[in-house]
Amino acid sequence: MALKNTLEPAAVAGRLAAWLPGALGVDGPVEVTGVLLPTASGMSSETLLFDAAWNTNGERVQRGLVARVPPSVGLFPDYDIAREAQVMTALAEHSDAPVPAVLAHERTGEVLGAEFLLLERAYGEVPGDDPPFVSGGWVVDLEPEARATMYDSALRALAAIQRLDPAAAGLSALRHGNPDGGVLEQQLIYWREFYAWAAGGRANPLIDAALDRLESTKPADHGPLVVSWGDARFGNLMFGEDHEVTAVLDWEMATLGPPEVDFGYWLFFDRLYSSGIGAPRLTGFPERDVAIARFAELTGRPARDLDWFEAWAALRGAILLLRVGNLMIEHGQLPADAALPYNNPAAHVLGALLDLPVPDGAAEWISGNR
Repeated sequence: MALKNTLEPAAVAGRLAAWLPGALGVDGPVEVTGVLLPTASGMSSETLLFDAAWNTNGERVQRGLVARVPPSVGLFPDYDIAREAQVMTALAEHSDAPVPAVLAHERTGEVLGAEFLLLERAYGEVPGDDPPFVSGGWVVDLEPEARATMYDSALRALAAIQRLDPAAAGLSALRHGNPDGGVLEQQLIYWREFYAWAAGGRANPLIDAALDRLESTKPADHGPLVVSWGDARFGNLMFGEDHEVTAVLDWEMATLGPPEVDFGYWLFFDRLYSSGIGAPRLTGFPERDVAIARFAELTGRPARDLDWFEAWAALRGAILLLRVGNLMIEHGQLPADAALPYNNPAAHVLGALLDLPVPDGAAEWISGNR
């Protein structure tokens, strides 16, 4: 769904104003202003921002709110926003992670044309993915000390997520697949099926080889299962003026897994946004061994098998960009013979990590489509 193509801001404001009193438990009218519709036809869930105001006990209450709307066709086979809401609510209530509060779930689609989550609005800036934030913009303009604060705050947020006891928070059923099977085995099954769906019948030799390699070398399950955010990267974090994380965003891929799943994904994106796109690492970001030691300090346990988990993250990144490329071809945004589905920065990082052949030529990147 693309809200900008179906509703005008004034119409959105009117529909939300009629719905919000019941959703918020407000006795009286709610005024909706400042509606900001999505500006790009994203492949992930869309974020609609607005302000709401009402009177309670003679006082004027004003709040910034967010409607998070899943796309009709997107990166994933399905979008279970009730599951997202469960994870975010548990983290907001039972952890120190800065996760926006879920205020309501509109299930009927009668308000905005699709179901959506109503969230408390967080404020700050998000490092850009397209173009990558390392290529220019506000993060590049910061002093190295500020970037060091950002990186450490991100690791602290990730550790806060992982300190949550999934069972105590009611999230025991969050994991992929058969709960009686090994968690990494089930994740490999899930992503092999995801890849088959995303590829649309077109073979990808690099991904095929990487899946076989990682299945044959997967580490034994060890340690506790934690809430796995699934998309641990700078582009899903919001930072305040003090360069601390104000919100952890995008919970579509959340599941349960070893702590190294998310940390490996974090390390993969660190590599992707440097050697993966041919850019120097920004000064202030710690070197890999320093980041690993800091994460162990924050979580109270050493991270194991990180080479495997970083390659596992690169494989998932390559599968996701395969899906992105095929979607763009389907929508006419790229020619049918575009190389993006198989020749992209994630694929190049994956090949380098596993010493597998990668496509020839410069890796294609996406532009203007997130």
